[in-house]
Amino acid sequence: LKRTIDFESSTDNPNLKLLLHFDPISPLSSFDRFVSFSSDAFQDFLHSVHIDTQTRTFRFSCRKSTLQFLAGFLVCGFLVAFAFRVCFRLGLAFKARFSPKQKVIVRRDRSLGGKEVIVGTTRDHHHPRTNSSALDNPLSLSATPPNLANKTHYPRLHVRHELPKWWPQQLPQRNTASVFDSEYYQTKANRLIKAIIDNRLGGKDFSEEDIIQLRQICRASGVRVSIDTTNTRDSLYRAAVELVLNVCCRASINSTNVQIDGEDAREFLAGLAENIGLDNIRASRMVSAGVAARTRFCFLQAWAFEMQSKHTEAVSELSKICLIHGIFPPGKSSPEMEMVARGLEKILKVEQRELLMATVVGYCNCSEEIRTSAAEALGLVC
Repeated sequence: LKRTIDFESSTDNPNLKLLLHFDPISPLSSFDRFVSFSSDAFQDFLHSVHIDTQTRTFRFSCRKSTLQFLAGFLVCGFLVAFAFRVCFRLGLAFKARFSPKQKVIVRRDRSLGGKEVIVGTTRDHHHPRTNSSALDNPLSLSATPPNLANKTHYPRLHVRHELPKWWPQQLPQRNTASVFDSEYYQTKANRLIKAIIDNRLGGKDFSEEDIIQLRQICRASGVRVSIDTTNTRDSLYRAAVELVLNVCCRASINSTNVQIDGEDAREFLAGLAENIGLDNIRASRMVSAGVAARTRFCFLQAWAFEMQSKHTEAVSELSKICLIHGIFPPGKSSPEMEMVARGLEKILKVEQRELLMATVVGYCNCSEEIRTSAAEALGLVC
């Protein structure tokens, strides 16, 4: 840094002499200057406030340079904070762009009314996982050492796609040779299914009479109908399941064979699934889901009657469960009854569920298998 330049010359010495003076430059000179200004401003602020108790006056005075330093400090601090925030957001954006993608896996939970819930995530194929699990499940042991996780092998559970025991192995064969004109019945069935779908699109529910009539035509002639959308077909079959369960609930307590239009209830559902082109496995799952929903409803309704001291009505609701489980037995350790138990555990206490189970055992004349399924639905099986 050039400080001064002196030129010296005289008559005795005609030579030109140039003298340069440099101030020593320190790397911390700017910081020292900032500290000095800060100290001066701080000292000025300490003596800027004056309170006079006699005249009850408050006086604030400071130098102009102090205010300028304070304003500059605030502006610089704001700019530094803004720049840091922008850099931080840019860093997160770049990290999210180049980091491996994670896709969420969504499933519908029947216990929540069909709402979608996130059950896990899957990583990008460029970044394989250290363990063999396919999902980032919150229940997985993420803190397990890699060597221990690799050495431990657990048997993989396979879902067995089997029909329940109550599902008819073979439907009764109808003599289609006596049918005079199969095209007539096919046209009639197609018109009926079109009317059912049109009513559904118009906001009307599926009619029980239409479902029974459709089954009558298909059973008598052996024809099948085609439904365009899977959702409409499934909705029609669920309505048929509700129809059958309602008929079962209206039957007598000791009834073991509930018929719909002269046909066994189980054969009615199995035959209707075949008539509308629904897979037997999927149809049986819908029936099991309907039985589970009706079981939960009857248990809650029975407890509501118990709270109102209507013991007879409560026993009637529990008898419906025994009747439905006798016709459509859920099977041992069924997932549907487990979901019912999880839902009832959040609503009813253990003592209340035990009281309902005692009522089933004491007043409902049912088999041991039905009592076991009822206990599983109440969550009372260890």
